[in-house]
Amino acid sequence: MIFKTILNAVKPFRLISLIVMYALGAGIVQYVEHIRTWTGCIQGGLLLLMVGLSLDLLALLHTLSDHQRFPEGMSLIAVKRTRLVAALTAASFLTVATTIFISWVVECLLWQGLGFLLSAFIAAGVAYYLSRVMDALRPFQIFIEAIFFIVTPPALAFFLQSHESHRLLTMAVIGLIPTFLAFRLLVQLKQSPDDLHYGRKTIVTEIGWEKAMVLHNAMILLSYLLMALCAILGFPWFLLWPVFLTLPIGLLEIWLMERVRLGKKPLWRVMQVASASVFFIPIYLLGFAFWIR
Repeated sequence: MIFKTILNAVKPFRLISLIVMYALGAGIVQYVEHIRTWTGCIQGGLLLLMVGLSLDLLALLHTLSDHQRFPEGMSLIAVKRTRLVAALTAASFLTVATTIFISWVVECLLWQGLGFLLSAFIAAGVAYYLSRVMDALRPFQIFIEAIFFIVTPPALAFFLQSHESHRLLTMAVIGLIPTFLAFRLLVQLKQSPDDLHYGRKTIVTEIGWEKAMVLHNAMILLSYLLMALCAILGFPWFLLWPVFLTLPIGLLEIWLMERVRLGKKPLWRVMQVASASVFFIPIYLLGFAFWIR
């Protein structure tokens, strides 16, 4: 029961997003300049993963501090043991992350731009944690997640290896933010009956389920529009064109959401697979292209 509760606190989609976006950033720097140190590259990914896991566990500790939010069927002793295991695990993960950071300081890897980026990552991490434990920030949670899980990981991967910015970094990331938001909106739409029942605030409960559905569909379309704009602005077409192969999946997801908006039975599992595909497949296609060329 203890380990099951801890595992349930970990958010796989968000952590996988963090890892693949970091790999995408490393692929961009490999394409542009070549990776200078694989040790630093691996350490950066490990640091991000440790921080992400720690924040999930700290959020669990906050949840278990309220007796009204205890997992169903869990005794007080089990809750105390779960809190202890979660606290020790989070402390271990943060120790690993701190050790990596200190090693960068000792090895003089922290130049001004990277130091600023790490500060931004820490600030985004704090905001992400607060958005999970403070009702006032929960409606903005998915936007904070986009910064923490989508924007900062590829930037960190890139600037760990390069002191110069590159337009491909911005162009590759900007079109992926809307599809991440679309998936998170879909999940919140699915969970909205429970959120309303327990009084949990989300962007869906704040703006209403119908507007949230329209926003979800708009985010998918916006992603492809941004990718097309990047192509016009100079993103190499031979790298970008495979991304548009996922457009039929995106249109399918929009059609499925429109069915729900018109009162049809929602196919949540199919919709989640389609929405996740629209997000992850372009990352894979772009990352693969960057790594092999």
